[in-house]
Amino acid sequence: MKKTSLTILVLSISILTLAQSSGDVENQSLNSGDLENQFYFRFGYSQPTTSYLGVDDNDFWDSFSRVGGVFELGHIFIINKAALSDGLRLGINVDYAEFSYHQLSYSLEDFDIGLLKISSKIGPSLSYSPAEHLVFDVFVKAKIPWVAGIAIISEVDEEYYLAKPGIGVATGINVRYRFLMLGFEYNSDNMKFENQDHPGQYFGNVG
Repeated sequence: MKKTSLTILVLSISILTLAQSSGDVENQSLNSGDLENQFYFRFGYSQPTTSYLGVDDNDFWDSFSRVGGVFELGHIFIINKAALSDGLRLGINVDYAEFSYHQLSYSLEDFDIGLLKISSKIGPSLSYSPAEHLVFDVFVKAKIPWVAGIAIISEVDEEYYLAKPGIGVATGINVRYRFLMLGFEYNSDNMKFENQDHPGQYFGNVG
């Protein structure tokens, strides 16, 4: 059996909207209101590392260009009853849907690998506002890829692989100012991609 390990670095920019009253996430020392729930949609650049798809070989990846993108719809739910201190709150960070695509092109031949994935994520977050309108978030989320597929296309052949739902981990940090958010996220998950023409054959490292 072969297993596919996905490791992705994501740099993203988000547009924020409030789920409660007007205003942004507020520092308790500056404003009497509670830290507020935050809805967002995020888009960004995604860069696979050299352990992407279970192939941990720098020489192999030197021959590939690796680009990708991600789009997310999510929500940060602030738990005000569990206030730690002024401007510091625990929360739950939920990504209802994450859509990602990565294109890997082999420079020595007409050979491309494309990977499309739809996932959800949920986990605890910690939000801190050191100044008005400025908020930092750190989070750890369980990642559930619901649907994922790989297409390998060359001049002479095409192969398609599909994966069943899996599990993984996403960790990262956000910097929010007013309605903008800049984030960095590290994703790692394990999925088994089965060849659709040859059941029982899997893409990735043996494991």
